[in-house]
Amino acid sequence: SSSRVWIELGRRLLSGRQGLCGRRIYEQRSRSRMQTNGAHKAHTDTQSVPTQRCETDPRLRVPAQQIQRLRWPDELTPERFETEFVAASTPCIITGLVDDWPAYADAERTWRGNRWDKLLGDTQIDAGFDPADSRMMHFGDDVGEPGVLFNPGRLRMPVWAFLEVARLRQQILQERLRNGNRQIRLQDHPDIQQRLGRELVVQNVPFLAVDGNSPLQYFAPIVCCIRDLMPLSFYLSHDTYALPKAMQEDLGPQTAGRLMPGWRQPDSSRIWVTNGGPWRTPYPPWSSETAPEPLDDARIYSCFHCDRMENLHSLLAGEKEVVLIPPGQRDVLSATRYSTQNQWLLAPVASGCGDGSYLGSTVMTSRTQVECTSDQSAVHPLRSPDSNRHASAGRWPDEVDFPVFTGRLRKGDTLYIPAYHWHWVATATPPALGLPEDGPLAMSVNYWWWPVHNDDAMERWSYQNEVQSWQNRRIPMPAHKAPLSPEEHAMSFHRLTEQKREEAAQPKSWPCPPPKNQFE
Repeated sequence: SSSRVWIELGRRLLSGRQGLCGRRIYEQRSRSRMQTNGAHKAHTDTQSVPTQRCETDPRLRVPAQQIQRLRWPDELTPERFETEFVAASTPCIITGLVDDWPAYADAERTWRGNRWDKLLGDTQIDAGFDPADSRMMHFGDDVGEPGVLFNPGRLRMPVWAFLEVARLRQQILQERLRNGNRQIRLQDHPDIQQRLGRELVVQNVPFLAVDGNSPLQYFAPIVCCIRDLMPLSFYLSHDTYALPKAMQEDLGPQTAGRLMPGWRQPDSSRIWVTNGGPWRTPYPPWSSETAPEPLDDARIYSCFHCDRMENLHSLLAGEKEVVLIPPGQRDVLSATRYSTQNQWLLAPVASGCGDGSYLGSTVMTSRTQVECTSDQSAVHPLRSPDSNRHASAGRWPDEVDFPVFTGRLRKGDTLYIPAYHWHWVATATPPALGLPEDGPLAMSVNYWWWPVHNDDAMERWSYQNEVQSWQNRRIPMPAHKAPLSPEEHAMSFHRLTEQKREEAAQPKSWPCPPPKNQFE
């Protein structure tokens, strides 16, 4: 769903015979298409904005309306879904759609139990992490570095350790509840103390482009303890089609066939698994006598971003609060992908008295990569108005004169996010919700499909995003990175649309054979 990737492909398609084909597509559509005045003028479109009167949400301080919730198939037939939601570019929350997924409903195969232990165990995964912030990807406005985007670190670790960190968090929370929410004494819990001290090997993995100035010494294997990983906020984002066959069979891409057969085959799919926000590092951090502590905000946040594909996002465990902004509106997010790119890294630190060590954090700055894979906004709708004014050049919340969509997903719900809708997500784990029976991790899976409706409107929204991302750039950029002209963009967009629909029409095996001897 990366705008940068698609536009670069579009530039290539504009040459030769493919470019000629693109020009024919553009010329056929241009008679009915709204023309753009000037290469850098953004389009606006109100097609997907609700017309009913909406009240100002007291928490968000902007006009808002609840996302409609419908049960499949009683209330939501394929015909209704396509007419009222897909063709109208309107989100909805669907219940009942994944009730027959083994990962959700089968007592033996549910992912909320020990399914991952049985099928993955010692398998290595690359998990995203942040050592200090509950936002998995965020600009440095809060620390005086507005031109910097802090990307998550990526840590290679065994699956058992990823699960163990979450399970220990869950157990510590339960012990704190029994103890009046006071810090636990590890001397009273030798089992927890022993598990925190278990050693393992982890390794930083590049998330950004590596160059001659990159600190390669940080990418060597590191011996640490589970205790060192407890404060980290982990968010695993992984290709569903690279899962073991048995785990793929726990899910079901047939959800689109039940609702929108015209989408054909999924373009891509990912699983999303998190242990929640960061925890407080115990003091001293190398001591085996101190326990990590939860912070006040247990949730993890995905900042406003935008995908160009249709999205069905199903929640298997935990809870998600979502805010969606319809496309084609005035720019209230100041989103961009152009900035200095930093990545978190972990590094061993010796204690001051030389009797131990622990994992500290540092950052790596890429000297060659100055674009994120997608546009990001620093707006956090639950923060103060002044904070968001600072993050959005004074636009949020004051200039939001249209309703945003809000909703809450619970276990078993599926959210339909129409293409080009900006979305912000706050995720809570079962332990933070007081639901220990649902396991220690928040889990969800989504599938993306290439749109088959509203081509002309989506081309306008796509170009608007390109222009606004350039206008909102946070660092100086070379002129050749500027957006294509409106005509060139339209040609590349429609050619890529044709190409992706041809791909979606091809059969796609399920389950897909995963690569041998590795998780991805």
